[in-house]
Amino acid sequence: MTRDILLGDELPDWAGAKEFYQKYDPKEVIGRGVSSVVHRCLCKQTGSELAVKIIEITAEKMTELQLEEVKNSTLKEIHVLTIIKGHHSIITLIDSYESATFIFLVFDLMRRGELFDYLTEKVTLNEKETRCMMRALLEAVQYLHSLNIIHRDLKPENILLDDHGHIKLSDFGFSVQLQPSEQLRELCGTPGYLAPEILKCSMDETHPGYGKEVDLWACGVILFTLLAGSPPFWHRKQMLMLRMIMEGRYQFASPEWDDRSDTVKDLISRLLVVDPIQRLSAEQALAHPFFRQYQKDVRRFSPRKTFRVLILTALACIRIHFRYLRSRPVTRDLLARDPYSLRGVRKLIDGCAFRIYGHWVKKGEQQNRAALFQNTAKIILLGLEDFDT
Repeated sequence: MTRDILLGDELPDWAGAKEFYQKYDPKEVIGRGVSSVVHRCLCKQTGSELAVKIIEITAEKMTELQLEEVKNSTLKEIHVLTIIKGHHSIITLIDSYESATFIFLVFDLMRRGELFDYLTEKVTLNEKETRCMMRALLEAVQYLHSLNIIHRDLKPENILLDDHGHIKLSDFGFSVQLQPSEQLRELCGTPGYLAPEILKCSMDETHPGYGKEVDLWACGVILFTLLAGSPPFWHRKQMLMLRMIMEGRYQFASPEWDDRSDTVKDLISRLLVVDPIQRLSAEQALAHPFFRQYQKDVRRFSPRKTFRVLILTALACIRIHFRYLRSRPVTRDLLARDPYSLRGVRKLIDGCAFRIYGHWVKKGEQQNRAALFQNTAKIILLGLEDFDT
């Protein structure tokens, strides 16, 4: 399957798209596909900004075979997007229109564009950011596979970023929903992201076909690319590149991988497995230690423990202060008589008290500050023995 029809940026005339124009106002071009153009558009009723993918389906710029292919692909895409609508990591199809010459697909607007462009700007991503993006991608893939849907064209160009950097999977033109036990044989996708079994199908008529596992291979290629800044399988001669894919031949070369963790390398090696039966599923990949590490435990806030730590810290500072500066010792009588005569101690404990009580005490009120100082000093001298709040 191929999609090699390049379209211009001209908008459809009113007569050919009256229903669409009544509801939406298309603006500048924000993206292009091989068979479509994407414009930013405004909803006239709400004023919200959206994106519209305009696909031309006329025989003037296509052969009959190409025309039929584009129509079928778009109708399949609409069908799949309707089924999966609502997932947080998948683009949402808001509206669709079809005329005699155009198909309009209206989506939520992803302002930061493609992950591919973001990666081109950043060159490589750190493991923390990569972990966040890959978790969202694998959750989307897991959801698709639970519905027996295969994307078949996973790559950074088909992953979009919103204003907050969250990803959403897009472009379901090659996606298909499988029947139980059904296997595919069709050669489609992007060369650098093709799984070995897809290539073997095209070369061996006796090959049993491929299934959902091809999406996990592509996830492995994406994960590698995000961290290294280049894909694992690449050669200027495409036939040699395809041979590398079929053999699963790649390496964690220096210096790109010198400071990457063994955990992420292990995940990649379990995704880029030539045998699809041995390859991780989306669920298994999400359970990998790469996604479990660095997750902070949620701890309940304890005011008493926080207070105790602050007091003990202040006490330690006081002891150091008097030990090394040989100032006169702190006594209970001295604090009661003239707590502010000890300048260094006052600053330490006053700051400590304000950190604790600052949410309801005004720092400029001398009377309150003196009282807080004395109370805190008493607690310190008592060693927190009677503190039980």
